[in-house]
Amino acid sequence: MKHIILKGLLIFSLVLTASVAAVWYVNRAEVPYTNITSSENQQEENNQTSPHQNGIGPGLPVRLAIPSIGVDAKIIRVGLASDGSVDVPKGPSEVAWFQLGPRPGQKGSAVVTGHYGPWRSGAHSVFDNLHQLKQGDKIQVYDDQGNVLSFEVKKTEIYGPSESPPEVFAQNDGVHLNLITCQGDWVASQKTYTKRLVVFTELTPSKPL
Repeated sequence: MKHIILKGLLIFSLVLTASVAAVWYVNRAEVPYTNITSSENQQEENNQTSPHQNGIGPGLPVRLAIPSIGVDAKIIRVGLASDGSVDVPKGPSEVAWFQLGPRPGQKGSAVVTGHYGPWRSGAHSVFDNLHQLKQGDKIQVYDDQGNVLSFEVKKTEIYGPSESPPEVFAQNDGVHLNLITCQGDWVASQKTYTKRLVVFTELTPSKPL
């Protein structure tokens, strides 16, 4: 199984798998997996909360909305598995927030991953249309305190599986939310896609009443 791996905040190797033709012995297709290894320094810094735009620290994220591509998804919270990898969404319609990194609304780069590609059941994945986002599009994150944080798309980038862009996980000059999924062509022999798509967004300041 291929993975996203982050070592010492500098190594980015994102390989999300979504089996289209492979044999699977349970009632779903093999789907994208995310693997992040985070350093202790990153986690300590991520625990320093930046103020929420209305003066209240951000709560735990519970829902992600991207109106321009019709996404309205439950956010599950995932941490590290026993092998050092981050856990994954359990179904095609959920997204996963890496809870050892910043919360959306905290200083730093919060990371949310979602599946890409068809499932054996015929279901589509939540981030199938993520590539359609363009600069200026809006993303909302709802938290468990009733707050809504608005983010604006700044850019999208396509990476190869072996590239190591530190800005994906380690950019700390603002309040960022980065959405990650696969893209490109399916390589059946490797059970992965050829490209990685990252959408970079920044928190939109609230307007005074």
